[in-house]
Amino acid sequence: MWSGSRDRTGRRVTERLGWLAMALLLSLALVLALIVGRAFVPATAGIGDPYYPEAGGSGYDALSYAVDVTYDDLASAFLSGSTVVSLRTTQALDVVHLDLKLAVIDVEVDGSKAGFTQQGSDLAVRLASIAGFPVNRAGALVSIRVTYSGSLAGVTFPDSSGAVYWNGRETLITGEPEAASAWFPSDDHPSDPATYDITVHVPTGVEAISVGTLVSRGPDPARAGEDTWHWRTDTPAPTYATMLAVGQYDVDTVPVQIDGVERTAVYAVSQLLPARTQAMDWLKKSAAAIPTLERHLGRYPLDALGGLIPGMSLQWGGMETLGRPVYDQSEVGKDNTLFHELAHQWLGDTVTLRDWRDIFINEAMASYLEWMCWGETGGDTPKQDFDYYYEQKTSQDEFWSQRLSDPGTKDLFTRVYDKGPMVVHALRVRMGEDAFSRFLTDWAGQNGPRSLDDWRNAAQKASPVDVRPLLAAWLDGTSKVPATTENGFG
Repeated sequence: MWSGSRDRTGRRVTERLGWLAMALLLSLALVLALIVGRAFVPATAGIGDPYYPEAGGSGYDALSYAVDVTYDDLASAFLSGSTVVSLRTTQALDVVHLDLKLAVIDVEVDGSKAGFTQQGSDLAVRLASIAGFPVNRAGALVSIRVTYSGSLAGVTFPDSSGAVYWNGRETLITGEPEAASAWFPSDDHPSDPATYDITVHVPTGVEAISVGTLVSRGPDPARAGEDTWHWRTDTPAPTYATMLAVGQYDVDTVPVQIDGVERTAVYAVSQLLPARTQAMDWLKKSAAAIPTLERHLGRYPLDALGGLIPGMSLQWGGMETLGRPVYDQSEVGKDNTLFHELAHQWLGDTVTLRDWRDIFINEAMASYLEWMCWGETGGDTPKQDFDYYYEQKTSQDEFWSQRLSDPGTKDLFTRVYDKGPMVVHALRVRMGEDAFSRFLTDWAGQNGPRSLDDWRNAAQKASPVDVRPLLAAWLDGTSKVPATTENGFG
């Protein structure tokens, strides 16, 4: 009896030890897989911007967008087509989050059908739904084709100062902080610049204007009754620097010399405007503005040049769309506006934002270049502008109370245009002309996203004197800055 009992107990002990050993091996294998295989960190719907946390998506770097859309009915503003998003993963990834307002019909990843969900403007592409995916490492190249359609007439952006304009005869899509996701899927955040290849099919006789170089335009043999416009830019730029304008436009293509290289500038003026010749002549002054800006910012960073004036009234004066700024008709004749938007081709489109809280490095810098160039062509000097604002805003608490280093979403696009360039002028006075000139050229010569902290550090490094107290007073302060030498008054 005893021996049999001992035998059964021994087997149970052995079995338990076996199971424990197996569990231990499985645990070790899991740990090894986590270390070697790079376990997934869940991707998020939003890049994590402190002001607009749902914009963009995490875990990847968008490299290029190949947009091919048809816009064949201006009366309904209906757009359909597909976009190929080429990206590189920055982590192990099982879901790619893109921004798109229109309804998604189909998604393919590297040529294979992929599962997806769409909630609001968030398009989640499930890489795990495809054999061979998810991507288990950073650095993998992925191509996502999204097919979609819908009417632009109902597309809105609650946080945008005008993004989709439509009147039944024309359509314009451009704006900040969001706009691109109205017409193509994208990582719609300035920290992820990419290149663009844009093809737009429209009814014969209708113009489709976008950014970059005009590759071709005209009848498409494969599409009866339609014209095809093809635009391309090889300069990586943020999504807000794109635009699409569809309607009846006068389009002038003009050869221009930029840095000794002949390029073709493309200017477009809506046929709804009564004074089209005057508007076109004003746009063409852009070519003469470039050398003035280059004296301060260095070589023009793009291959494209031009401008566009739609027939609709806009909620802003100008938008720095890549190589071809968009201007409200009320700005025609105001050369300072040309200088401002063209300065953005360096300051905003080439050197772009890490997040929207850093808007100072875009708008304040472009505004100060506007001051400088306007003064050099017969307008008020930067010192006159600086003195004017300082004297006129003496008792206006709301002018001084906004913290430029953290302006908030409500007043994101306010004080950066007046108090902002005052900061840059004060820095210029404190640093001295030679140091400031080097700082300005070096800053504008960069590429990719930068932060306000990067800007502060670059200014401090370039300056022969300590400018940190000055920048703290102007950027972080919420009261009137004392008129002292240390604060840039001279």
